[in-house]
Amino acid sequence: MFMKSNWGVKSTMNPSILNGTRNHLINQLVFFDEQYSLFYDQYVRNYGKEKQAIDEIVDRYKQTLESLLAKEDSALFQSLKAITLLGSSVKVLFEEDQFEESFTVVYPTDIDPDNNRISFLSPIGRQLLLAAPHDSVVLESPVGRQQVQVREISFTYMGGFSSP
Repeated sequence: MFMKSNWGVKSTMNPSILNGTRNHLINQLVFFDEQYSLFYDQYVRNYGKEKQAIDEIVDRYKQTLESLLAKEDSALFQSLKAITLLGSSVKVLFEEDQFEESFTVVYPTDIDPDNNRISFLSPIGRQLLLAAPHDSVVLESPVGRQQVQVREISFTYMGGFSSP
């Protein structure tokens, strides 16, 4: 059994939930292995430097998933709070004004700006994907560059990628 708070899981995770999470992460790997070219054609507009950057992000992400999935359940559970994945909510502290905000990093089909659900392909999503608690990150957005510190990560998967 687990207890939910306003921010993630407080005690031990139910084995069926962890199995569902493990299956979800496996499905992410399968997606990037089998549907990456379709996905890429649908969501990436620039085939120059942007393609290289996206390829590097996806390769690092897949390597991270493979490493996480090799862990025992308890270690996997701890890792879900230690690194930002697709489906993670990330609480950040804006260093300039000490304002805290949370973002959930998702697939492009699951974005919801009103609820701070951002694509991992967006400038902020790219910078938060694979970040860890206490990381200092410069978020680049249309309003400028802002220094933030990652405060907390909670894996809160709420959706999935639909084929284009």
